Amino acid sequence: MTKPRRVLVVTGQPGPAARAICEQLEGLGLQVRQAEESSAIRRIEAGGIDCVVLTPTCHVTENDVLSLEDFVRAGGGLVAVGAPGSTSGHFNLLAGLLGCRVHLHTQPFAFKVQVVDGNHPIAHRLGEFWIQDELSVMEKSLDSHALLSAWYDGKSQPMACVRREGQGTVVMIALGRSAEAVAHPMWRTLVGRAVRLAAGEDWMTRTVKVGIIGYGGAFNMGKLHGEALARARMQVTAVCDLDPKRAAAAKGELGEHVRLFTDPAKLLAESDVELCVVVTPHNTHAALSLQCLEAGRHVVTEKPYTITVDEATRVIETARRVGKVATVFHNRRWDGDFLAMKRVVDSGAIGDPYHVECFFGGYGEPRPDWWRSSKAASGGAFYDWGAHFVDWVLQLMRQPIESVSGSFHKRVWHQITNEDHIDATIRFAGGRTASIEQSSIAAIPKSRFRILGTHGGIEQRTAEPKDGIRVVSFRDGQRTESIVSCLPSDWDAFYRNLADHLLLGEPLAVTPESARDVVAVLNLAETSAKQGGVPLPLPYR
Repeated sequence: MTKPRRVLVVTGQPGPAARAICEQLEGLGLQVRQAEESSAIRRIEAGGIDCVVLTPTCHVTENDVLSLEDFVRAGGGLVAVGAPGSTSGHFNLLAGLLGCRVHLHTQPFAFKVQVVDGNHPIAHRLGEFWIQDELSVMEKSLDSHALLSAWYDGKSQPMACVRREGQGTVVMIALGRSAEAVAHPMWRTLVGRAVRLAAGEDWMTRTVKVGIIGYGGAFNMGKLHGEALARARMQVTAVCDLDPKRAAAAKGELGEHVRLFTDPAKLLAESDVELCVVVTPHNTHAALSLQCLEAGRHVVTEKPYTITVDEATRVIETARRVGKVATVFHNRRWDGDFLAMKRVVDSGAIGDPYHVECFFGGYGEPRPDWWRSSKAASGGAFYDWGAHFVDWVLQLMRQPIESVSGSFHKRVWHQITNEDHIDATIRFAGGRTASIEQSSIAAIPKSRFRILGTHGGIEQRTAEPKDGIRVVSFRDGQRTESIVSCLPSDWDAFYRNLADHLLLGEPLAVTPESARDVVAVLNLAETSAKQGGVPLPLPYR
């Protein structure tokens, strides 16, 4: 077993940044020591520490910097978080070691951080992000390499830099001087990666070999998954499809190196894939997931996770037993309109959300020649877009589910087996509720989303990004109304996160338990409808 890397965090006056740094590093399995006084640097024993972290509130003396130089030149790591103020003014020694000299720290404001070098391990799969923080205006030395940047006063300012000093690595992170920045998940990811790299970990060439099971032509989903996997630095090496022509299309779309199979069992037996992506009809998800897991592979399924709660539970329990990941492609958590609504909710502009309403559909005959219109294959009408809407609602209403009830109608389209109209109601702890309506016989539609909070509300009338999101707020005691623009969609974020989880042990965004909650709502709504609409609790804790 690899010995845990050891880190000394020099805190100065302990503050939120120091606490967050220690929490993040301990969560990644590093051994962390804390010291308020920088004199602890001079007491580092040979081989006793792999990396030293300087927090925004620490102050180091000239003798401490000399000790740090010796430590780094001998192969140790140094990470300075929040652009320590001791690099400004007359203190040149630390600035020289860090490769950055701070000229000023602005007042906190929201600014965008961009990736300068996405090929550097610290920046692998990171995208641009907004953060509320003091912006540190600085100049970097010629041998310091910028990884992230932000614009200020017409100039690009380095927000993260790395340089070599002797045999060691020095990383400077300018972010982390405000409580809002310290709470930002991207800041925590950045700190964790910087310390791991400076302490000697190398993931530059790590990848995950992937097999795609189901390369069918609908929406060209196999190609979509394959290209997103590649952008996340994972490698598709095998494709399986019952139709040899569809499997052969993968070579032209993903590369000649891809091995082709028409039987999942042969793919599992004859390839070295580590992750299987299942892009097949809903009623096959559980069996294929279990087959892949038992063969020692991680699994991603298209949504929904499975058709029944019992199937989802078996997948979760099998994944735990074999020590593999089994998640679901809930990529629409990163739709731009949903991200905009969630940002408004998280900002507190509408207060505490207590009711959500969703509608999707219209009036028209579903395609009778498609498996998604077959209840046996799809699970029912609610299992297509319904899985996305349920997942969105559960991301907005984070309280425990108390019950689910439903009403299902079959009135017009008798040539298909899916339902015509569905109403589902979810009751959450604290009396909060959500209703989801789906229909193929709704001649008059409703707004796509309506979210009510204690201090305001949100309305999304259509799915068109150009229409934006309507927000009404009484948070400041007066009524304000605005149209909030939709954010850019980022479906690749799902696979970037999965790669970070598999390669670096970072938190998984779409947990199997959250995917099972979606299936439970879909299941319980139908079961409730068969029992006259009685509210039903979750069948698991």
